[in-house]
Amino acid sequence: MKRRPIELLDELVLEILVRLPVKSLLRFRSVSKAWRATISDPFFIRAQLDHSASKLKRNPSFLITPHALTSTIEGEEWPTTFSTRLRFYQWQPGSSSTATETATLVHGQDFPGEFSSVCQFAHCDGLVLLPTNTNVYLFNPATRDTLTLPQTNPNKIPVPPYICLPAGLGRDPRTGRYKVARAFYRSIDPATDVFHMGMQVYTVGDPDAAAASWRDTAADPPYTVVEWTTARSVEGSIFWVVDMNYEKLRPPRCLLRFDLEDETFGLTGLPDSVDPGLHESVLLDVMNGKLCLIASCRDAMAGQQPPDLCIIWTLERDAGDDAVMLYARHRLYRYRPHTAELTEMCDMDGLKYHRRRAGTFESAGRNVFFFNVIPYIESLVRVTV
Repeated sequence: MKRRPIELLDELVLEILVRLPVKSLLRFRSVSKAWRATISDPFFIRAQLDHSASKLKRNPSFLITPHALTSTIEGEEWPTTFSTRLRFYQWQPGSSSTATETATLVHGQDFPGEFSSVCQFAHCDGLVLLPTNTNVYLFNPATRDTLTLPQTNPNKIPVPPYICLPAGLGRDPRTGRYKVARAFYRSIDPATDVFHMGMQVYTVGDPDAAAASWRDTAADPPYTVVEWTTARSVEGSIFWVVDMNYEKLRPPRCLLRFDLEDETFGLTGLPDSVDPGLHESVLLDVMNGKLCLIASCRDAMAGQQPPDLCIIWTLERDAGDDAVMLYARHRLYRYRPHTAELTEMCDMDGLKYHRRRAGTFESAGRNVFFFNVIPYIESLVRVTV
């Protein structure tokens, strides 16, 4: 049976729409009710996301957020004077026609008085999770949507006020919904000084009012994870590094795995060649859709930058020709495991940051304490119902 011309036209329109930037798609929702329904349809949102992810492989793009201090307090273990002014800048290597690389403002928002310490981003399918010492925030910079997760203090024992609890973000493969997992301190064993952690989960965009709140998992994590760490999400699971500081507990050298579908815990062993003394400096990332482990080793790359990032494993034997991005001393590097090639991509202090509305440029500033840098995928994924 031949298809009617209108059906062919609809398919052609969909093929065009799925390739457009999110900014254009948001405007086109007002063209008609039919277009609004199409662009808001979960199947279209997924198709646009898949197309955006495929573009990332060909033309890498990054989201950069400078975190500045409003002042400094001598002797602080971690600053408690972070600015609550958040700015998300997109940077694409080689996109500038001038000698100076530029990053363009995608989204900005102020949270006056809401937090004083911040931690590393977690990201999944264009969504960005920011844990702070008070709240947990979820952003879609492309759509400029923001969700402040319910503010609660889950800790059952006193913790320093600057602590950002270990958190992670991922997608439940069964329901397609996104979940935020957050560890908290449940108790401390007076005999061993070992902390015991609990875990809470928040389901993003769940229309069920009871589910749209933090809830404890049925079982606690079997081991404590390294504090201050933000998890990485791969294939429906979230991973943290297990804290091996507790000699009396004798924890295994492994990663804690949290399954987002059934909300259970498991363990993934570390490679035997990982130095046991370096567990706190082990970094997790995602490369070629697989979990990537980066271990610190200061002597192996003497005279190279960055000297404290050098050994990389993936959970598959062949990582292909993909590269992992390394961040050190405000610089972004690209490392290709196949060729052991390390290339500096940019100095984020030297980037010019384009303020879209003002039409002017600014530097990151002298008070930047660190940069959050993640791969940037434009998506229409919603953070609210």
